[in-house]
Formats: sequence, structure tokens, C-alpha cells
Amino acid sequence: MPEKGGREDERGGEDGFFFGLVGKTKADLTAKQLPLLRVIELDAQPNSKIGGSRKIAIKDHEGYGINGKNALETLGQVGISSRVKGLLLLNLVMIACSSTFVVLKDGQKNIDPFIFSTVRFLLAALAFSPFLGKAMQQPKVHLPGLEVGFWAAGGYLTQSVSLLTTDASRGAFLSAFTVVVVPLLEGTFGSNKIKRAHWIAAVMSLVGVMLIEDSGTPASWGDFWSFASAVLFGVQIFRTEHWSKRLGSNAFMPMISISIAFIALLSIVGAIFTNPVELVSLFMRPFSDLSESVSLPWVEILYMAFFVTNFGLWAEVIALQYINSTEAAIVYTLEPVFGAGFAWLFLGEHFGGWVGWLGAILVTVSQLVSFVLPK
Repeated sequence: MPEKGGREDERGGEDGFFFGLVGKTKADLTAKQLPLLRVIELDAQPNSKIGGSRKIAIKDHEGYGINGKNALETLGQVGISSRVKGLLLLNLVMIACSSTFVVLKDGQKNIDPFIFSTVRFLLAALAFSPFLGKAMQQPKVHLPGLEVGFWAAGGYLTQSVSLLTTDASRGAFLSAFTVVVVPLLEGTFGSNKIKRAHWIAAVMSLVGVMLIEDSGTPASWGDFWSFASAVLFGVQIFRTEHWSKRLGSNAFMPMISISIAFIALLSIVGAIFTNPVELVSLFMRPFSDLSESVSLPWVEILYMAFFVTNFGLWAEVIALQYINSTEAAIVYTLEPVFGAGFAWLFLGEHFGGWVGWLGAILVTVSQLVSFVLPK
């Protein structure tokens, strides 16, 4: 099939070069159904030259691409398709999300999670405030912004609460259920049907979660909230894809500004019920971390506000214009692996024995099963 921005590969990819898979052809990869691998084929076109060097058609495994100049140049030196850019953005989001388990676990040692979230999302909303004025003039983004904000708030707040009583590494693997939730939502409420592989993946993931619960420290409410967070984030990814493709590029930032402001509002509401005294103290002296009742971990708050929240939501909305929510869920497959790695590196956490590791492996493999097995 002709590629976008390039020309049809007349040689069937026999002489193609694949990053990390020298000698493999596109046909081989497709037959094995490896959707996780974002293959970039550098296919020399001998009949055209630019500046004395061969013209290169750069394309991913689905055939999208544009032309570059040298088969050995890196991705940063040559043009890449919008879809690949979306995947690169989403991988950065995944790494940011992976770090949240460690940052929240450490940052919430001496502060109520709803107070932490209130400051975090107020700062994040402040950064997006210039777009809030535009949002007020675009009624079409009001409902989408509130809906995405609602699901995201549920995911963020339950995640914060969960890490009070569960290990960061354990929470990371329990949160991986998001990857199973998204295809099930697409099959139930979207245009896609639920495949047999999705049901197999769901069963594997649930068995893995049970093994994790049966290992190491006893099960806690934190584990339940981690699982709930995974479901809520799955809904958020599913609905973000829907609205990002429906609204158009001019509505992205206004929609995000409404979402973050709504998350901040819901965090305040939560703090009113859980710790009203600290909330009042916070607003009496909002820039002080010297209050007797509130000690603010500014480094963690600023990191979570501007990198994880602002960059994460912005990049996810942009990326989901070019890839679907199921592909996004695939990228998030590595989140628990990175999360457990960060927990080991910075907190010295160790997973609960071979049973726990078996459960973690099952959860991770289940995320691949629904995309690798025949449909």
C-alpha cells in the first residue's frame, strides 16, 4: 500500500533496514503481530538522490512516513510521521507516570493526600490559566473538559490515597490493569468488538493481581484504591481519545485548562471532608511551608504539578490525535516495570517473593496478550 508522503516499496521490504532488527522484514513482523514494536524502516530509494546521497523513505510498520536523507541518521535528524511522534510523546508520559508512585509515596509522608493534590492541581491550573479565558468562550469544550477532568481526578486522587498504605512497587503493578480496561471499554461502548484475546488478557491480569495480593505484605485498602485508580484512568484514556479527535486542535489547550481546574476543585472538595483544618491553614498562608499544621514538600509538588500533570495531560491529548486509545494502553504496558524499578532505586523496595513476581509477570504479559494473540 502506498505510504503517506512517500512511494510504494517496490521491493517488498527485502533490503529494508529495521532499527534493532537487522535482517527482519516488515512481512515477518506483521506475521508475528508485534504491535508494541514501533518499527522504523529505512528503505533506500536508488532512483532518487538529494545532495548526492540516497533518498530515504522513513515509515513505521503501518506504512506512514516522510522522506529523509541518510539511512544511518537518527530519528532526531530526519523527519518522522505524526503517528511516531505521538508514540514518542506518549512514551515520555509513561515514564513521567511511572515516577509518580515514588514521588507520591515520598512526598505524602507528612501531608494529607488531598492537601497535596490541592496544591498540586492549583499550581497546574495556574499554569494553564491563560487558556481558561479562551475556554470560557468555547462552549463546545466545557462538557469534554469537565468529563475528562472528572475521570482524571478520580484516578489521581485514588492513586494518592492508595500510596498511604501500599508499596510503590505494588501500586505500580496493580495500576497496570488500565491496559486491560481500555480495550474492554472500546469493545463495550466504542465501535470495536471485544476480542477473545481481550477476555484472556483480563483473566490473566486478574489472576496476576490475586497473586500479588497473596505475596509480601497483607492486602490493604491501598491495594483496592490502586485497582480503582487503574479503572478510572482507563476510562479517562478512552474518553480523552474520543474528545481529542472530535474537537479539533484549537480546542486542546482550553479543554485541558478546564480539566485541570476541575481536578483542583474536586481536590479542594475532598480536602474539606478529610482535613478541613489543614485546608484552612493552607489558604491562610498559601506560600509557606512553615505552618505548624501543614508542611509542604515543594519539590515533589512542583514536579507533579508541572511535569506529570501539565505536560502529561497536554502530551496525551496531542498524542491521541494520531494513535488510538488501545495503542496508548500498549505504551503504558511498561509503566509498572518502570514504577517498580524506580521504587527499588529510590525507596529500596523489594517485591514480595516469587509468588509476587509471578503475579507481576502475569499482569505484564496480560497487557501484551490482547494485542499479540490472533483476533
